[in-house]
Amino acid sequence: MGENNLRISVEILALLMIIVIADVSTPLGFSVWILYFIPLFLTLSLEMRNGPFIVTGIIIVLIALSFFLSPQDISPLYALLNRLFFSCMLVATAFLIWNHKIRGENLKLSEKNYRILTEWSPDAVLVYRDGAVRYANRVFLRMFDADPAGTPVGRDILALIQPEQKELVRERIRQAALGAQGEVADVRLLRPAGRDVRLDMAFREVCWDNCPGVLIIARISDSA
Repeated sequence: MGENNLRISVEILALLMIIVIADVSTPLGFSVWILYFIPLFLTLSLEMRNGPFIVTGIIIVLIALSFFLSPQDISPLYALLNRLFFSCMLVATAFLIWNHKIRGENLKLSEKNYRILTEWSPDAVLVYRDGAVRYANRVFLRMFDADPAGTPVGRDILALIQPEQKELVRERIRQAALGAQGEVADVRLLRPAGRDVRLDMAFREVCWDNCPGVLIIARISDSA
């Protein structure tokens, strides 16, 4: 992560130098400074919460510097107003980027806390995405302790379900991926050793590892 931050920082500094040189070398009437949006948007990849504001501050200083050093081909007042307006746009953009980064950090924190809750949940919990189980908590994995080959992680959960119930479960998964919630009672989960377990399953949409998936919560069926 530190290497990535360093690489992005170097790229931003290099772009700032190139743009300011181009801006100083061209007349005031040429809006070269609009290219400053490029290094500003690169701060999206920086793991610095205040990165957008730091880069925006540097850009505004460079814009002011080039205003005095660039050859004058238009009214200085008109050029000043242009740069002031652009500076306001930069500040507004920096705030939007900062807000996006804050929301991303909060989402990661929320997901981390959610993982902790699922690990200690008394119910079996798994996350299903792209045709395979991406996560299963300790309760779900405990069902397969005696049969490691049957662990559901990395496998399609439908391959572990009794054939006559597959279509119903598949439909519930499809509906959950679209935002609906559903349940299927007394689902027989097959294991390679020949033993099965009967579960009541609930399905709902979830965001996991920044990607949409389906959360499946299961508990031993009362009819088992």
